[in-house]
Amino acid sequence: MTTDTHIDDTAVEPDYIAEEWARLCRRDPGALAVAEPDRQVSVGELIALSRARAGQLIAQGVTPGSRVIVARPNSIEFVVDYLAIRLCGAVLVNLPWAAGTSITELAGILDASCVILTEHLVGDNPLFDQLGDRRFRPDEDAPIGPEKPIHRAPEDIVWLACTSGTTGTPKAAMHTAATLERQTEVFAQHFGLTADDPILVSSPVGHAVALLFGVRMSLMLDSVMVLVPRWRIETAVDLIERYGCAFTVAPTPFLMDMVAWAEENGTERIKTLRFFPSAGAPVPRPLVKRGLEALPHCQIWSYFGTSEAGAVTAVPLDAALEHRLETDGTALPGTTTRVVDGELELHCPPQMMKGYWSGDPGGRLRPDGWYATGDAAVQRPDGYIRMIGRARDIILRGGENISPLEIENVLLGHPAVSDISIVGYPDERLGSRLAAVVVADAPVTLNDLRLHCEQVGLDKAKWPEFMMQIDTIPLTAIGKVRRDDLEILVQQQIEQQKSA
Repeated sequence: MTTDTHIDDTAVEPDYIAEEWARLCRRDPGALAVAEPDRQVSVGELIALSRARAGQLIAQGVTPGSRVIVARPNSIEFVVDYLAIRLCGAVLVNLPWAAGTSITELAGILDASCVILTEHLVGDNPLFDQLGDRRFRPDEDAPIGPEKPIHRAPEDIVWLACTSGTTGTPKAAMHTAATLERQTEVFAQHFGLTADDPILVSSPVGHAVALLFGVRMSLMLDSVMVLVPRWRIETAVDLIERYGCAFTVAPTPFLMDMVAWAEENGTERIKTLRFFPSAGAPVPRPLVKRGLEALPHCQIWSYFGTSEAGAVTAVPLDAALEHRLETDGTALPGTTTRVVDGELELHCPPQMMKGYWSGDPGGRLRPDGWYATGDAAVQRPDGYIRMIGRARDIILRGGENISPLEIENVLLGHPAVSDISIVGYPDERLGSRLAAVVVADAPVTLNDLRLHCEQVGLDKAKWPEFMMQIDTIPLTAIGKVRRDDLEILVQQQIEQQKSA
């Protein structure tokens, strides 16, 4: 006996870009779509602006598959660029507007057909002269762009997510229409957000977080998108109050500002803000505790994500307090995690990149689909994950691997310490010793820090052995500590003390 299997030849593959545009076009054209502090555009205006920009891009030579670099601050113009690139069938490459050499280098590496800058911000910087004809010059007489997006298959590359390394040219992770869609969808579903939840886009749109969980999430939900052009806590508070924002995701320094503001001013003006997950840099556990106390109506906790896979972990909304304070959550649906030799590895085909544009010499993305993150972590038997920091930041002292984050979390509990970073410095006997780089609100000494470590029961091998005080911890645009810079500062000060 045989059984005939019928193959459905009528099945239509999803067109995520067309669906996104169609959702926008179905909205009330007079409804508010995007807001800045001093400007708003309606849905109808956003559609018209995007089609006009698409026509300008096509006139400049952008074709399906072309790479288009957009280096802008958080602005309505960025949203217009994003939608126009989707209409053209081109590949988006979003970079920080002040990235400078990364913009020009990547333009060559990616053979970008167009680079969009915010001209009044970059001015006459000669660095950008080398872009030549790639530099976007809007042609006001260009024909209006297409009414519907040029078709791209789910597996076509549509976005290059550039990694946010502190040195060297960023690597470009290749994402398809399908992986890009899933990365935003899984986070929106986790929080149960709807069209009634305005989204505050506070992180820089030059990085993946703001694109995925700000710009794209607002478009996916049909909700109002509210842009913070450049982070200032007063601006963010004003916008939350004015538009009733319910959600934002931002790096650790932004969360620190919000918590400090609420501690001083209360929560009446930001009472609509229900969710503030934070990532991009390790979130100190004492800061999460302060946040939950200062903003009791708002879910505050850290999560973990990468440019290669989007959001990987999140704390369940009904999780116990201990899980919010001490972990970075559990793997999101569709993602499997494991820790191998102290390093977190992922398997999440629906949202994992297809590789790096210029290859993967480190072999992080393996043939079986597992991806080695380069981040140190601990995974508990109940599935909760605690991130320790970048594996390369681990300090080897006397044969023991020491996590800077663990010590930083302890020392942030000292009343005089407002910010701190722990870095290693060379030592002939132990290989490395520990230095504390401190931002302090009151006088503090190395002995004060060591006494605090003793009082909280931190192992003596993790006590700092050198301290220097500075005004501000140097950070990247998304809040990652520039540890290389701090290591240089520490070594310079140590050498000066030796020669004194």
